[in-house]
Amino acid sequence: MHGDPPDNLDAPHEDGDDDGPLRGWVPPDDRLWLHPSERAALQAGSLPRAVPARPAVGRWVAGGMAACVVVTVVVVGVVMASTGTTEGSAHPGPWVTGVPTTEVGMGAQTTARELTAVADPAHASTVALLVHRAHRTIVATGIVAEAGGIVVSLEPVLAGARSVTVVEPDGTRVPAVPVGTDPVTGIAVLRIDDDMPAATFTNEDPDTGSVAVAMAEDTRSGTRDTPVLHLYAGTVLYAGVATDTWQGTEFCATGVDTALTQADLGSPLVDHTGAVTGVLDGVVDIDSRAVSIFLPAELVEAVTDQIVSHGSVDHGTLDAGVEPPPTGSGLTGAQVASVSPDGAAAEAGLHPGDVVEAVDGQAVRSVAELATRLYGDPPGSQLRLTVLRDGLTFKTEVVLTDD
Repeated sequence: MHGDPPDNLDAPHEDGDDDGPLRGWVPPDDRLWLHPSERAALQAGSLPRAVPARPAVGRWVAGGMAACVVVTVVVVGVVMASTGTTEGSAHPGPWVTGVPTTEVGMGAQTTARELTAVADPAHASTVALLVHRAHRTIVATGIVAEAGGIVVSLEPVLAGARSVTVVEPDGTRVPAVPVGTDPVTGIAVLRIDDDMPAATFTNEDPDTGSVAVAMAEDTRSGTRDTPVLHLYAGTVLYAGVATDTWQGTEFCATGVDTALTQADLGSPLVDHTGAVTGVLDGVVDIDSRAVSIFLPAELVEAVTDQIVSHGSVDHGTLDAGVEPPPTGSGLTGAQVASVSPDGAAAEAGLHPGDVVEAVDGQAVRSVAELATRLYGDPPGSQLRLTVLRDGLTFKTEVVLTDD
C-alpha cells in the first residue's frame, strides 16, 4: 500500500517563499489616520508605536495585503498558526492546515489554537528527516518512539538514502543510523545520538467522526533545507478496519479524511489526548476522496521493539488457520478453521469452530485484528485468549511458536 513518494520534494522555492507566517501583517497601531491629539503626541515622542512610521503608500500596500490574507483564510478555510517560534529560527513552529469546522460528534467549532494544543504533547517528539539520495534530498517525517533516540518512519521514504539527517524541533541537526526495517509493515527504525523525549503511544482506536491531527514535515512553507511541521486536521472515517499492506498481509488501520499525500508516509496521527494513535501507511482514493490510512500505534510499537532488540521482526504463530465467523451468526472475532497437531493452538486446547474474542483482555473483532495483535509478539510469548465455544466462553493460555 505504501507506494513510492514523489521525488520532487526539494524543488527550489520561488523568491520570497521564506518570508514566514507574518508576511503582510499590519501592526494594530500603524493606522492611516490619527486624531490631531495623537499626531501631536507622536511628534512629541509620547505615543508608543509598534513599528516606526512608514510612508502612506507602504501602509496602503501592507493594508491591502492584510485584507487579502483575511479573505483567503475565510474563502479557502485554511488557517496557518505559529506556536510561538520566532521568524527566522532554525526550525519554524508548526502551521495548522485544513482546520475543520463542526465535525460529527463535536458540539463546537474546532479552532487552530485547539488543534495546536492537541498536537503539542507529540510536537517535541516529531522530527524532520532529510533523506540524502544520490542526486537530491527529500524531506520525510519521523516520530521518536523510544528513549535513547529511537526514531520510526516508513521504509519507502527512506529508500535509496545515502545518509539521513534528523532535524529536531529546536533546529538541532544530527546524523541518523539505520537500525532495521520490517518488509511486511514497511516500518523503518533509525537511531540518533540524542536522547529526545519519546512520544506517548496508545492502543485505543480513535472514535469514528472525531477530529484527529496528522503531523507532517515538509518544505512547502519553509526554505529548501528548512522543513516546517504542518498539522493537518481531519475527520476519522473509520478505525479498526482491515487493510492490505504492500506485502498482502491484512492488519487493522484507521482511515482519516486529510490533505496528506504519499510524500508524507511515516507521519504520526494524534488523537484528542495528544497520544500517537497511528503512523501513515498510504493514501488511497475512496469514492473520489483521498483517505489517509494509518497503521495502529500498537503494531508500530511492537514492531519497533523487535527491530531495536533483534534488528528484524521474528513473529510467533498460533499454529492455526482462522477465518471470519459465518455470515449471519452475529459473532465477531476470528473463528478457528484448522489446528496444527502439537502446535500452539492445539496445546492451548483450541478446536475448529472456536471463536477467539479477545487477546489479553483486548477485544478481537476480526481476523485482521487478531493478526494485528499477534504480529509483533515473538516466539515464546504467552498470551491469554478469550474463546467462545458452543455458546460458552472460556479462557486459555497459549505460547506462540516459531513461524
